[in-house]
Amino acid sequence: MQPTTGILVLCGAAGVGKSTTAYEVSHQLGRADVPHALIDTDQLDQVHPWPPPGLGPGELSRRNLAALWANLAAVGHTRLILTGVFVTLEREVAWIADAVPDAGITSVRLTADAPTLERRVRGREIGSGAADQLARTLRQHADLARPEPPGTSVIDTTGRSVVSVASEVIGVWLGGGAGRDGADERRGDAAL
Repeated sequence: MQPTTGILVLCGAAGVGKSTTAYEVSHQLGRADVPHALIDTDQLDQVHPWPPPGLGPGELSRRNLAALWANLAAVGHTRLILTGVFVTLEREVAWIADAVPDAGITSVRLTADAPTLERRVRGREIGSGAADQLARTLRQHADLARPEPPGTSVIDTTGRSVVSVASEVIGVWLGGGAGRDGADERRGDAAL
């Protein structure tokens, strides 16, 4: 049976450019008039205390995604972009598949070298949690230096523009970019 929903799971260490790339993917798809929804999974379980009492890992995220997807599907959406770190991609994809039944899931892991991640995190984290976030990012980077599950595409964002990365992601997910602009490739990764 053909999946009725297409999900793009865009994952990687903090600072790799997931959110920036997801917003650009959404922009390019919108410009091409491709219906879709975008959810940053960090917002599905950003609560204190953590973990929520009585819930196992991923359960609050699964419940919240199922509720959001029910609303999005009710208004006709069939494509969903999800972002998250997802160090253990196999486990994360399992709760995503449970929350959005009958979906075809495409996983894309974004990567960058450690100096790039450190520069990006230092550039955006200015609050009291900056040092902790940098330590988490470098730990995630080390944890992700292992083979990916079969079928996972890996795209390096180091030194690349967000436009070119997003176009490549769209190509992996839907089989063709929604508007690649070669001039943007020459601008480097300033937007990431």
